Amino acid sequence: MSPSSQLPDALREAVAHFASLPQVLIASDFDGVLAPLVLDPMSARAQPGTLEALRALAVLPDVHVAVVSGRDLATLRKLTGLSESDAIVLVGSHGAESSEPLTDGSSTPSSGLGEAEQAALEGATHALEAVVERFGDARVEHKPAGVVLHTRGMDDDEAARASAAALAVPEDVPGVRAMRGKSVVELSVLDVTKGGALGALAQKLGTSATAYFGDDVTDETVFEALDATGGHVTVKVGEGDTAAAYRVDSCEAMPALLKALLEARTTR
Repeated sequence: MSPSSQLPDALREAVAHFASLPQVLIASDFDGVLAPLVLDPMSARAQPGTLEALRALAVLPDVHVAVVSGRDLATLRKLTGLSESDAIVLVGSHGAESSEPLTDGSSTPSSGLGEAEQAALEGATHALEAVVERFGDARVEHKPAGVVLHTRGMDDDEAARASAAALAVPEDVPGVRAMRGKSVVELSVLDVTKGGALGALAQKLGTSATAYFGDDVTDETVFEALDATGGHVTVKVGEGDTAAAYRVDSCEAMPALLKALLEARTTR
C-alpha cells in the first residue's frame, strides 16, 4: 500500500502539489507529532520512520528540513539524535534558539541574555519554584531563555490551578511572557514564536512554500502565518481548534504522511 493512500484525499492532493514546487521547507514539531506524548519528557522518542524520512528529504535538491520545538536546543538535539551532518535545522525554545542563525535576530546558545533579561529569567524561575512548592506534583524545566511548568499526570483541578498561577507570573515579573501549551506553561524572556522563527528561516533560505506539522497551541502561530492559497501545507495533529488547513487524528499518521511527501518529491 502506498503511503499516500493512507491519507485523506484533500491532504494527499495538497502533498502532491506541494512536492511539485521549486524550493520548499518542510518542518515539524517534535513532541506529539514526531514523537508520542509521554509522562516523562526525557523519555520521548521519535516514531520509527519519521526521522528517517526527514533525513531522506533533507538531501533532496531544493528541499530544506527543520524540527521546531519548545524544547531547548541541546535537549532537542539529544532526543532526536540529529547532528550537523544531517542537514536538518533544529529550532528550539519556540524560536529563541536555532542551529541555523535566523534573520530575525533569534538567539543562539552562544548569544546569552542581557542583564534585564537575566533578571527577568531569575524572577520567573523563583516564581515557578514557588508554584511547585504549592503543587508538589508539578515540575519545572529550565531553558536558556525561559522556564517551564509541567503538569502532565497531575489531577485536572490541581493542574488547572498550578497553570493559572504560572500564567499570572508576568503580572508580577516585568519582561516575562507566558505561553500555554499541552500540560505546560512556559515563561520566556524573549519575544519569540515558532511562527516568527520559521518565517525567518524560510526567508533566509529563499523557499517558495512551507509544509508544517504541529499539535500544540504554540504551533498555531505557524498555521496562522501560512496561507494554503500560497501553496503552503499546514497539518494539525490531533484534536482542538486550529488554523491549520488539514488534520490527522494522531501522531501515528506521521510516518505515512512523511513517507508520502518523500515519495511525491522523489518522483515529481
